[in-house]
Amino acid sequence: MFRVGTRQRQETFPTDKPAHEFAKLVDRVGGEAALRVLEARQNPDANDTPTLRAFTAHYLDPASGLLTGVTDGTRHGYERIAALSFLNVLGDYPVNAIGKEDVGRWIAWQEKQPSARRDGPVSAKTLRNYHALLSAVLASAVDLKHMDSNPAYRTRLSEGVRREGVFLTRDEFATILHFIPQRYEGLFLFLAGTGCRWGEATALTWGNVDLTAHPPTARIEKAWKKGPTGRPVLAQPKSKRGRRTVSLSADVVDAMGTPRPADQLVFRGPLSGTHLWYGPTRSRVWEPAVQKAQDAALCAEEGLTPIRKTPHIHDLRHSHASWLIARGVPLPYVQARLGHESINTTVGVYGHLQPDAHVQMADIVTEALEGVRPLRQVTT
Repeated sequence: MFRVGTRQRQETFPTDKPAHEFAKLVDRVGGEAALRVLEARQNPDANDTPTLRAFTAHYLDPASGLLTGVTDGTRHGYERIAALSFLNVLGDYPVNAIGKEDVGRWIAWQEKQPSARRDGPVSAKTLRNYHALLSAVLASAVDLKHMDSNPAYRTRLSEGVRREGVFLTRDEFATILHFIPQRYEGLFLFLAGTGCRWGEATALTWGNVDLTAHPPTARIEKAWKKGPTGRPVLAQPKSKRGRRTVSLSADVVDAMGTPRPADQLVFRGPLSGTHLWYGPTRSRVWEPAVQKAQDAALCAEEGLTPIRKTPHIHDLRHSHASWLIARGVPLPYVQARLGHESINTTVGVYGHLQPDAHVQMADIVTEALEGVRPLRQVTT
């Protein structure tokens, strides 16, 4: 017995197993959606067609050869994403029974699910990532003739609420840095002074640092990525352009400390002497420092101006880019320094920071419209 809307309904099954499976499905996706799955299963055409759950497992299986060019960690991440997202609603459907309305129903469900990383629902970016994986799986099912078309193709997704990057001024960063324990100063100065990602900075070894160059440089050619067991493994940077050389300021070089053997990490865990974990560093070092930097009374005691922003560690990358742009550095140079694969990414994230862009556009429009409408004298 279950409800479809306000009406009560019942379904009968020959044995306990399918009855219990259907009951769990009703609990998970609701009566109406569960009936859709049941009807799809009873369709004779669905007998030889895999369910989305079975086909997703096949697609992600390295032995299938359907998904290539990804690391084991990425493949493991896809398995987790599928289990968290579309398999909850669509997993029991035969793939050839999934229509656009079913994909839309999953999206509506997904938009209401809580985020695992922050308060509130999942972000628009997370939803796009989930949808991209579903679309790739269904596209592969089309290629293998399990279905005629991809119902996830060109699905319109809501923009959602996107977290804007936080851009720190020099003084705001200095206030936060004041409360960072000394053994971590070099790391956070390096992040703010190079714009490197966390995984790139913490994978840097002394063999990739050239202190004899003028100016000194760091070669970014590897980064920590999540491995198949959840533990980090060394891999290529995020994109081809991620392999790059960045110059180092004197302050950053000084904060990095005394060089060690070439194979040793520049920034190491204070106790382990090995890989520096993001989560503990964020919760034990960065967030307490930000909270202190926001404390007006504490900052007054230290002779500092408190900040009103709540930046993430990744916002040091945004702040670095904003400092470059404020000094007139061209966006292609910023792109190269940050390791963006496309200039469109640089323009999309930082283009609005161009210091004279609004003035230039206003002047151009003023010149174009000059004399179009005669000025009128205002009498008082």
